[in-house]
Amino acid sequence: MHNPKAGAGKHSKKELMAALALGGHDATYQSTKKKNYQKALKKPGDLVIAAGGDGTIGKVARELIDRGIPLSVLPLGTANNLARSLGFLASPQEIIAGLEGGKKETFDVGLAQGPWGKRYFFEAVGAGLLADYVRDSKTEDKKSKNHSPEQEMVRHVSLLRRLLHDYPPSRWEIKIDDEDLSDDYILWEAMNIRSIGPALYLAPRAATKDAALDFVCARNADRALLMDHLDARLAGRKNKFPLPIRRFRCLQIVWRGSTLHIDDKLWPSKKQKPKSPAKIEITVKPSALVILQPARTLKQNSRGRQPK
Repeated sequence: MHNPKAGAGKHSKKELMAALALGGHDATYQSTKKKNYQKALKKPGDLVIAAGGDGTIGKVARELIDRGIPLSVLPLGTANNLARSLGFLASPQEIIAGLEGGKKETFDVGLAQGPWGKRYFFEAVGAGLLADYVRDSKTEDKKSKNHSPEQEMVRHVSLLRRLLHDYPPSRWEIKIDDEDLSDDYILWEAMNIRSIGPALYLAPRAATKDAALDFVCARNADRALLMDHLDARLAGRKNKFPLPIRRFRCLQIVWRGSTLHIDDKLWPSKKQKPKSPAKIEITVKPSALVILQPARTLKQNSRGRQPK
């Protein structure tokens, strides 16, 4: 399952299929840009490989929930949040070479449910600053071409910093595991993995198979700390996320029309014709996916290559 536009198109169908053949794999190619990709995923197979960025991985993984078919990843995107959290740290060629002898692991998936339906998520769901960043970055992405991954990351962090400068807090009615945490928030996020957006490690201790999510939030009093965190990122300095994190199993909110994001998409969509106020519940679906980590990636993980 390949997004041919990922990585500025540097990894072609021919190149990837050749690497798979060299590794002794009998592979069938499918572009995720074609409308029939979902139909292709229903065909029998021993393994599905998603080659692309976080959006592509989520698009493919959503079709594999509760099916027991292993998923591997070739990280070709800019941030590669999901790929890194799943342990895919090597180059596409190294990952392919290590598929034989890899190890299967399970992966928890988040679930958001509202009056307009349900949607699975792999990175995070949230509102406020990062949700508006997701919306605005779509416009910015159309303007940028031929940027390196490093330049793209700097551009996106800079956009977040500009938004944060005078971003107004909004009132949210929130309950976490039946405890009322309603307040005015600059942002709140229900994190399934450690990082989101331009590789911001908002939940550095998040685990991928603990049957829980991590709640991260920032109030107006936290603005300076959040600004310092982004400044350190732009300066290339290591800086732990400065705000507290709370682990939970069920989060309930009252939605009143503000921007929400699920992974890199806005939710609900205009086509769903959402009406407010509406109650939304965010939970976790344990062990919903099976991940095949290649042998070489496993060796890298055992050496402790963890973000600080």
